[in-house]
Amino acid sequence: MKKWNSIVAFAVGSTVMFSVPTFAYVGLSNTRDINAPIHVHTANQDRVTHVLPTGRIVSPVGLVNGAPNFVTAVVPVGHYVAAMANGATRAQTITLYKQKTLEQVAEIAAYKKGAPKEAPLPTDATNLRDNVIGHQSFFQGMAVGPDHTIYVAGGGGSDVAAFTVQDGNLKLLRRYPLAWQPFPKAQYPYTYQGHHIGKPRLFYPDSIAVGHRGRHLYVTGMLSNSLARINLQTGKTDYLNVGPYPFAVTFADGGKKLVVSLWGGNAVAVVDPETMRLLGTVRVGPPTGPNNTQAGVHPTALAAVPHSPYVFVALANIDRVAEIDSADLRVKGFINDSPYPDAPPGSYPDGLTITEGNLFVANAGNNDVAVYNDQTGKNLGLIPTGWYPTAITHAHHALYIVAAKGLGSGPNVEHQWVGNMMDGLVQRVRLQHLMFHLPAWTQESLQNDGFTPAQQETRHTEDVKTDAFLRKHIHYVVFILRENKTFDEDFGDDQTAGAWADPHLDLYGSQELPNLYHLAHHNTLFVNFMADGEVTAQGHQWTTSASDSDFVQRTWPEYYSGRGLVANPGWTQSLVPGGATGTGGVPLGVDNPYAIYENLSALGKWSNPWISFPARLFLFNDLLSHQVSFEDFGEFVSRSQAGNISKAMDQHLATGFPGWDRMILDTYREKMAVNWLKAHPGSKFPHFIYIWLPDDHTAGRKSCYYTPDYYVANNDYATAKFIHYLSTTPEWRHMVVFLTEDDAQSGADHINAHRTFALAMGPWVKKGYLETSLYSQVNILKTTEAIFGLPPMSQWDQNAGVFSGIWTNHPDFAPTQVLPMQVPVTFNAGKCDHYTLLRREAGATGHYLTANETAWYKEHQTPNGAGLPAPSKADTYTPTTLLKVPGPEQMKQEWIASKGRKSYARVMAYLKAYSAQKDAPVNAYQAGEKE
Repeated sequence: MKKWNSIVAFAVGSTVMFSVPTFAYVGLSNTRDINAPIHVHTANQDRVTHVLPTGRIVSPVGLVNGAPNFVTAVVPVGHYVAAMANGATRAQTITLYKQKTLEQVAEIAAYKKGAPKEAPLPTDATNLRDNVIGHQSFFQGMAVGPDHTIYVAGGGGSDVAAFTVQDGNLKLLRRYPLAWQPFPKAQYPYTYQGHHIGKPRLFYPDSIAVGHRGRHLYVTGMLSNSLARINLQTGKTDYLNVGPYPFAVTFADGGKKLVVSLWGGNAVAVVDPETMRLLGTVRVGPPTGPNNTQAGVHPTALAAVPHSPYVFVALANIDRVAEIDSADLRVKGFINDSPYPDAPPGSYPDGLTITEGNLFVANAGNNDVAVYNDQTGKNLGLIPTGWYPTAITHAHHALYIVAAKGLGSGPNVEHQWVGNMMDGLVQRVRLQHLMFHLPAWTQESLQNDGFTPAQQETRHTEDVKTDAFLRKHIHYVVFILRENKTFDEDFGDDQTAGAWADPHLDLYGSQELPNLYHLAHHNTLFVNFMADGEVTAQGHQWTTSASDSDFVQRTWPEYYSGRGLVANPGWTQSLVPGGATGTGGVPLGVDNPYAIYENLSALGKWSNPWISFPARLFLFNDLLSHQVSFEDFGEFVSRSQAGNISKAMDQHLATGFPGWDRMILDTYREKMAVNWLKAHPGSKFPHFIYIWLPDDHTAGRKSCYYTPDYYVANNDYATAKFIHYLSTTPEWRHMVVFLTEDDAQSGADHINAHRTFALAMGPWVKKGYLETSLYSQVNILKTTEAIFGLPPMSQWDQNAGVFSGIWTNHPDFAPTQVLPMQVPVTFNAGKCDHYTLLRREAGATGHYLTANETAWYKEHQTPNGAGLPAPSKADTYTPTTLLKVPGPEQMKQEWIASKGRKSYARVMAYLKAYSAQKDAPVNAYQAGEKE
């Protein structure tokens, strides 16, 4: 069993700008890891109180203990509770705790491939009984039989694993395989959403209910739109189509009904468990269908009211809890789960339990549990939790809550990946004196999120002053998004940043980034700036919608860890299997970086992103509905369920702008964008411009691709040229340019693993200014909304602060400079197959290879290269594999390519020494390990 990670607060004093401008949380102490139960009380509350990247605070109450990364399920088992974690880790786990004390007792670690002989154990964990199993995955569903057998949904393993508890130990009893089931072509998502190259297709179990006599299991299959019934004695399995993306299943009406929530269907299905017949569906959101353009309501967790046909359904995407009647197949009513009147979405209810006359709702977005009377729906108060609570249960007059991200992140000085370095949290809250504590806990929860009336009024008063300035002087906003860098990775060697920079962790400096340094020194550099998400899948939603949906949060660990799901958040990537692996009659297929905009009538065999959209969609939708002109260079936008982009939206998309293609350089992207803007002067010039320049992601040490140094230098030069052009336009006099990264996953940072950088540039921005207030990507959107008078998209941007300290009354309208690249064109070493060389030559001019390029091929092929064999599958580039390389591996490849192995060894030695100095533990399952 692992020893849980320490969660370290910001090492440098930070003003919490999101909600409490009148005071600061300064230098919360570096905490030890939570590897033993803690009874939280006044004297030790700071031990579990932490600031999140958004500036919100978590301060769980009751009894808490650590859990593995991204824990998503919890169930009582006799005198124990079992918690499941399915993070983007090598091993996914079931951990057993004593109910009364939360002492960790045992753990099963499941590896999707072969298992090691034993799981790593800390020296002080000799009393823990650990076990490992191979060829197994877990995914968010657990149930317990009458004999205390624990049944676990196997996700990418397409099975149910059964475990027994013997003398406090977990033992694997049996696995029940489940087969993929076809579903109607007219049923969302219209086509299989698992890896098409994998065989066989996956049922993808994600929830389980045990029959009342313990003879059957009822299991939902997310990729099959199906419910399975398993006879536990014979293993015989029956299947029933229930609808899109079944999420949870529970019994109701005295066991006469099964209710299944449909994550992708705005409905719940009601099934007769004896006959396995679909009795009907109950609509809990607007109608869906191929032409629907609204986001889904996301029916997720279920809680049946005892001795009745009623079932509560969490609608995670719209902050509502529906109550349905499973006998009459109707909606009985809705509970508004918003934290304050007229709040936009953001609570994200996704865990439910009923006990002692109350309904308890785990709100993943607001880091609390809301308490309601289960008869009247009256809101009784809030219970503070850890970050992103995902599940809740009850036993013996206590609640048990699990939070996927625990207490948040600190410095990733141990070479951890921000994607899986955050330990989860298990929390026990006694119900005996709940009503006595609720008033204080409710106030604490609201204060943590910045939701109290006093906080909102203070923030509004401050923002009004800045809003007036912005609307007078700023009429154009440009948002430049790049890829994956921490602050220290790019600015560690910047002496002007002082203690905010650690030169030991600097990978790219003034040699590769002369323009970034120049722009930072002559404009405003945000040194305490956080990425709100951990990885690309989240980052591109945070930068366009001020949130990421529950679907993205719950599924990205599955496809980042290679557990069978197709990447599905609708990122900036080809929507067909492009790169060099498709089909089309050319060597290794069509290579089309523009496919994200082509064939809009349907998305074909691959990702259908509708289910991933947040409730209020994206900034582009707000701009469109409020008639603010804009142009989108490279970012995804909302689509209908069938994959169509509306004609109104399509008019604002630069469809000639290439998507993810490592052979097309940012200098081409910059040229394409500038040419478009030159063709749209005056009134045609858009008031909002969003451009994606991804070259600083690099291709690592991939043979025949450009070196990381050159990719970064090219990105730097392209960025500077684009900004320079903007500074020569008439619109520059009333323009601001924001530049940041989508996430901070590819390097180390001595302050926080979520820390990246941002720049604000323009005539009305302070020059040579370091902004040290705590801000995040959401604040860019909040400031943009303030400039254009747009409404908030979520609770995050509604309660974020407008950038206030970076503006000047003495504008400088001079054009920006462009410094030349100091890195020559260089390529990674290794054998280059002929097709890769063709792609590289084509990409240098923004060209791409299609099935109808016979003349081009003949012109560019050579007799010596024509007969070369295709590269091996392991060496074949695809649009997403390089996006999903874990951060430590990205850092390793880039560091060795840029500075050599000796330098990489030195920086790793420094990180270990730094870790020892801070008394930080080592992750047992460290990201980046080879499988």
